[in-house]
Parts: sequence; C-alpha cells; structure tokens
Amino acid sequence: MNLILTYEGHSISSRKEPTMKRRIPAFFLLALLFSCTRDNTAQYETNPVAEQVVDASPTVSFTGFAAELPALVLPFKATCAFDYTLGSRLDTTAATNYLKPHELPYRRLSVNKNVTALLVLFPADETLPRLRTYSPNGTILDEQDLKFNPCGEEPGFQHSEQYTIRKDFTIEHVDSTIRWQFDPQYRELPNTRKLTVTRKRFKISPSGEITQVK
Repeated sequence: MNLILTYEGHSISSRKEPTMKRRIPAFFLLALLFSCTRDNTAQYETNPVAEQVVDASPTVSFTGFAAELPALVLPFKATCAFDYTLGSRLDTTAATNYLKPHELPYRRLSVNKNVTALLVLFPADETLPRLRTYSPNGTILDEQDLKFNPCGEEPGFQHSEQYTIRKDFTIEHVDSTIRWQFDPQYRELPNTRKLTVTRKRFKISPSGEITQVK
C-alpha cells in the first residue's frame, strides 16, 4: 500500500515493506548436529585409556603350590588306559605360574631338597603325561614326555605304551607295536603277525636333569 503526501511542492512516498523472517534451513541444523557428534566421538576415541597394571608375581610360592598335590608313590606304572584321577585343588590359579597352558597338575615327586618333580597332564586326543623338574623357587630345570605315539588298534596295526617310574628315579618306557596283513574283508592272514618292542630308559639326576640312558 502506497501513501503519497504533498508538502510545499514536495511529495513524500511512504511504502511499508513486508517483514521477512530469517529461518535456518532444517538440513543446516542437522549438519551442524552431526558435525558436533563426530567431533565428540573423535575426542573420546583419541583420549588415551589408562591400562590396568597387574602384578605378575606369583601369590603362591612353588613350594606351597607343590605341597597341595598328592605325593607320587613309587614305583608308579601307567599304561595307555590308565585313569589319571585328579585330586582337589585348593588354589587352581597358582597353576598358571608354574605350568604351561592347558596342563593339569597330577602328582609331586621329591627328588631331593633342591629338586622337585611334578607329573603333569596335557589333555589332547589322548592324555599326554609329562615329568618336569623344578628348583625350590619354581624355575623349570628339565622335562620329559612319557608318551610318544597314539595308542589303539586299526586293521593291521595295534599300538600300546607303558612307563614305570622307579624308586631310584629311573623311568622305563615300553613301546609295543603289532602289525599284520589282512584280506579285503579285514580278516587277519595267518602267520603275518609281527611284534616290535622298543624300550627307553631315562634318569632324573640330583641336579634335576632328565637324560636318556642305555
């Protein structure tokens, strides 16, 4: 709407301009919000995280750990089918300080005041027994597997093992393998059976070394 006024030969025009409101587009607000969110996320991701410091020193001494295990009564003999019955453990977490991953403690054997041997078990397709010697502070001195091949029978083949730990700390290992021929129906052919027996002997020395002897 225009209004024209005349005043002493001069005209004055008065025009009312429509009022315009400035509006911030919605997409600009969303972009701003997304930008702030990304900045905060980046800040949290780049902030350093304090790592928890864990004291790796054993809480149980090796002497205390070994004392929880039953003593191994000598002579001790085990075959492929031997049932290793585990005793109760008062502190199972201590085993991780002195055993390898997945090993289970079975029995202890005192060689002398400076050497203790542990019979430990490694669960696999078949239980693998190991004899390991330690110093009084838990340092590993030596170790020896007491089983070498899978036991069992299949057409034309049968294998078994046994070991004996004697009172003089010698270990005798006997490996028996039988082989024979068979027909297409897996029936054994007469006079084809052959037995092979292998013997190994080991000795625990007073210093804790486990060596093979003849």
